[in-house]
Amino acid sequence: MFPLDDQDMDIVAPESWLRLGSIVAMALAFFGEALDVLPRGLAAKVLAVLKPGEAMARRLLYLIAPEMSVPLMKAGPSGHAVNAPTHPSPVSPAQAGAASRKATFRFTEPLGSAPKPQGPRIRFLDGPPLPPRPQRPPRAPQSGARLLARIMALRDVINHPDAHAKRLARWLARRRAAGATRPVPFNFDNVPGLNRQRLDPDLRADAEFLNAAAHYKAHAPPG
Repeated sequence: MFPLDDQDMDIVAPESWLRLGSIVAMALAFFGEALDVLPRGLAAKVLAVLKPGEAMARRLLYLIAPEMSVPLMKAGPSGHAVNAPTHPSPVSPAQAGAASRKATFRFTEPLGSAPKPQGPRIRFLDGPPLPPRPQRPPRAPQSGARLLARIMALRDVINHPDAHAKRLARWLARRRAAGATRPVPFNFDNVPGLNRQRLDPDLRADAEFLNAAAHYKAHAPPG
């Protein structure tokens, strides 16, 4: 991968924001009018497009974020409150406003679970039988409020990219000054949402490109 200069970003950034806008529209279209209780399987459909969209947005913000240095400070939260969206959507203004007041766009990504232990598994067959496992209580119906808040947070990033890029730059500078073990807390090796088999090929290609460019920026030699 090679570094992207300002001329490259003048082409890449607008196209990527348009792609992210279509992801938000798609995620909102899944909701329709009913948000109090999510129908079975709806959350998985929304997250299938939302997770790679959020990952793309983080990397795009990182690529356009200015370089900053700050005195040693306590690192702030990994997300920022957002304002109410201004574009029309299938969601009512009251629902969107309530969600956006709670929404944060998280800059951090988990590294994933540890690898499973290898080797033979030993079972003791001469002991008393194990008691039966208790039945799991039925899952309460999921509300759409949390998921909607994440969509609203992503949409605010699209609507105000420069403001979020500056916030990200300040937050990363505080992490570097505090000696964080992960100065750029993205999961470059396992991008959220890209392990889905039926992911749109164009979306996958765009996400992989931004991931490679952000990885290069994060690990490029100084100078």
